[in-house]
Amino acid sequence: MTGYRIWMSVVVGALLIGSAATLALADMVESELTDKATTVASVSLGYRGVSGEDNAGRALEYDSLESSALFKAKLYTDVGKFHLDLGVDYLNEDDYAAEVHLNSKALLRLDLSTQRFYHNLDHIPYDNGYRGGEAGPPLIRTPTAAPADGSRPDALFPSTPTTSYTTPDFTTPAGTMNPAYNNYYTDQDSGNDYGLHLDMSEAKLKLKLPDYPAHVVLSYWRYEKEGEKQLRFVDESCATACHMQSKTRDIDRVTEEFKAGVDAHIGFIDVALEGLLRTFRDRESIPVDDFGTHDLAPGQTFSDYQHDEDPDSKLKELTLKLNTAPSGGLVGSASFTLGERENQSDLSAPNPVEATTDYYKTAADVTYTPGEKWTVSFRYRLLDLDADNTNAFADYYAQGDDLQVRQAIDITRAWYEAAVNYRPSRSLTLKAELSRQDIDRSNTGTPTTIQDSFGHTITDTWELPDEETITRVKLGFNSRLMEKSALKLNGWLVYQKNDEPAYGTSFADSLELFVATSYAPSPFWGLMANANLLTQENKDHELYEVSLDQEKQQQNGSLGAWVNPREGLSFDLNYGFFRTAIDQEQLYGTTDGYMIEDDSASYRQTVHSVTAGVTWQALEQLSCRLEGYLVRSKASWDPDFDTETFAYPQYASPTDIYYFPAEASSSDLRDISELDIRQNGVRARANWQIDEKWACSAEATYDKYDEIGSDTYDGSAQTAMISFSRSW
Repeated sequence: MTGYRIWMSVVVGALLIGSAATLALADMVESELTDKATTVASVSLGYRGVSGEDNAGRALEYDSLESSALFKAKLYTDVGKFHLDLGVDYLNEDDYAAEVHLNSKALLRLDLSTQRFYHNLDHIPYDNGYRGGEAGPPLIRTPTAAPADGSRPDALFPSTPTTSYTTPDFTTPAGTMNPAYNNYYTDQDSGNDYGLHLDMSEAKLKLKLPDYPAHVVLSYWRYEKEGEKQLRFVDESCATACHMQSKTRDIDRVTEEFKAGVDAHIGFIDVALEGLLRTFRDRESIPVDDFGTHDLAPGQTFSDYQHDEDPDSKLKELTLKLNTAPSGGLVGSASFTLGERENQSDLSAPNPVEATTDYYKTAADVTYTPGEKWTVSFRYRLLDLDADNTNAFADYYAQGDDLQVRQAIDITRAWYEAAVNYRPSRSLTLKAELSRQDIDRSNTGTPTTIQDSFGHTITDTWELPDEETITRVKLGFNSRLMEKSALKLNGWLVYQKNDEPAYGTSFADSLELFVATSYAPSPFWGLMANANLLTQENKDHELYEVSLDQEKQQQNGSLGAWVNPREGLSFDLNYGFFRTAIDQEQLYGTTDGYMIEDDSASYRQTVHSVTAGVTWQALEQLSCRLEGYLVRSKASWDPDFDTETFAYPQYASPTDIYYFPAEASSSDLRDISELDIRQNGVRARANWQIDEKWACSAEATYDKYDEIGSDTYDGSAQTAMISFSRSW
């Protein structure tokens, strides 16, 4: 299949290039014999060897990790009005890129490109060596093999024989019992490795009408994912037991985009009309697995059901654009877009999920430059979304009752911005921006509860604000100081206010500062530095009448230096820092009797990175480069709530329910969520120009991933490459 796609790409590309070249060569004939011709070509052949240890995909996440021969080619020719630029970089069938640029300066421009790379994915271990219990109750698990390294253990609530009760208030003892497993794991494909091929291809063609200032523009873009990934899901209600499953999911997905447009210059106005069609197709079947009963669907029995669908979709747009000439003191542009997006679900049960969104977008920009010191601009954007979805799942409960579905939210979003640039001198620019965003939503408000025939509570609206306003102010500057602009300094300060944040991750107040500078007093050395500080907070969010305040602090910055102590020798050193601190109130559980409030949960993340390198021109024909990096990352989530006792149900049979008192505590949550990762690597390269036509290159790399406290994902990878090239 891969070879078929490659050959098809070659054939289609050859046809396109051939047809385009015909037009270009016809235009070339008109060029005079005195036109200067330039043609440059080169070809490289070599081999790259790869070796890895343990989980090498963590060390080289975007690499196929396969040893292979390599090939590179470059062709550039410019003959009068004809220009061709072709490049190919082929490592193996998992990693390659190619591009062609053809330009007949009077009539045509053609751009073709394709690239592929490989993404290594993790396989989180779910195979703990236990089998059985899938058809419970009762859930009986027996060890059959050694657990996989890093696998999740089955969980008991409580973990030892305990007095059980016939009521959840612990008033009627029922004797001591051995609790069954409440959380248990199954890995259907425990030995599989996962990864995806990612392919991106694009073709653009622009034709100029010979006797009129107009163009026809055609383009095609394709993004394809193919391979295998891990699918993790729960196959029954967690009210009795959570059965966590893992299996392999085949991936074969294609996104395609077609564009066709025409533009023309009509007097003072440029006019463009563009149509777009984008489709997404999942060419694999929907996963099917055996599911147990669920408390929201008591009519559904143990059976095979589809799940985790990624529905096909289609998007259509038509856009009209108008703009004035980009030169002059007053410049304006406007556009209007009509569009529709449609989900195309293939679910057979309980029902396909149908969803359609109609929308329109408008935009307008005006820029006025009264003189060399001032520039004033205004921008306006409007987005209106009208969304519809399936109203109900028919016969969802298998007794003739429908499951009602909330209507989708309709949104109107208007955005306004005014900006002023002031240049008091050639070396200083001051900037100020003021923007406002108004958001209107439908199908929102305080939900009313509806009881279905099974006593389930259904809310008919989304508990979001009907209106939301976001105001943003930005002040900035850009300066060049000292002789020959040796010192450059720029920065900005942004304040944003949200009058009614819609979600728990939204913030009511945000303040951000950015400053960057570079200093190069001579060709021999220089410094660079930047810093970015962000603080955000939300004191107005509630859920189930519980306050969930949140505050976020984030800092990141970098510092770099380079030195050229003598001709042919240079050193560079860079340091980066990133830190995130979030303090927030959290709510665990939403059912009365099973809710925990935590008013002091925190999350911390820090990343330190160092890179260093040296470049040495050992001889006129020999250059060398040595560089290395070190990254240290730490993260932890630290909840803090009091130990509480809850009643966990245990089914001795489908009709006999017993309750066990079991404690919930935050004492171990930090330990199981904490990460401490070290990544380091080194790269050495040498380039030898043998003579005017022949050259040789060699490169070796080493990368290592090390997670402190666990070796489940540790790994390293080494590569060595040598190539010879010939130029003409």
